Amino acid sequence: MLILGLQRLVVLETPKTGSLALRAMLAPYTLPMSDDAARHTGHYGFVQHHAAALTEAFGGRLETVAVVRGPLQRMQSWYRYRLRPKIRGLPASTRGYSFEEFMLAYLDGSKPQMANVGRQDRFVGWTGESAGVDHVFDYKQLGLLEAFFSDRTGAALSLPVRNMSPLSDGVDYTLSDAVLARYHAQNAEEFALYRAVAAQGHLQRPGLRS
Repeated sequence: MLILGLQRLVVLETPKTGSLALRAMLAPYTLPMSDDAARHTGHYGFVQHHAAALTEAFGGRLETVAVVRGPLQRMQSWYRYRLRPKIRGLPASTRGYSFEEFMLAYLDGSKPQMANVGRQDRFVGWTGESAGVDHVFDYKQLGLLEAFFSDRTGAALSLPVRNMSPLSDGVDYTLSDAVLARYHAQNAEEFALYRAVAAQGHLQRPGLRS
């Protein structure tokens, strides 16, 4: 969680959506208290544990920002991340498992460490029609995120490259039609959220003052 006091913004860092690059871009504007906050606090955790204290400290409500990614692409990123040699042999490693086996472990709830992946619709407080987070950006349209923060900070900002995998990573992401259909059905709300965000690039909470 990143707190930008002068800009009256809080960034809720959705896992596997480029949060390291976002941290680097916003470092000059982020308050030190951000270091004491859990990195991947979602909307409900923020409301429950942080919103009231920050509202009191800053004399008013701070707007929240998050990024979401295509659900299947995000699962591929998690699988690839857990292939890294550093965790080889640990319960969280996906080494030795195909992508389909990883997806089945996620869908079945088995092998929880290896397939422990949260849902983005829950992270941003998606109701089926709108998100609890004030500003939700599409990972594939990050130019809109850069423009948003440039406007709020008054500086020309761009995201640096951080922790990016090569486009051709040699990993086999083949899924059977049955597993893909099951994933879409089980995560229908996450796909609905992403469609809504991708359609606009920047989904703003209804009723939020511009």
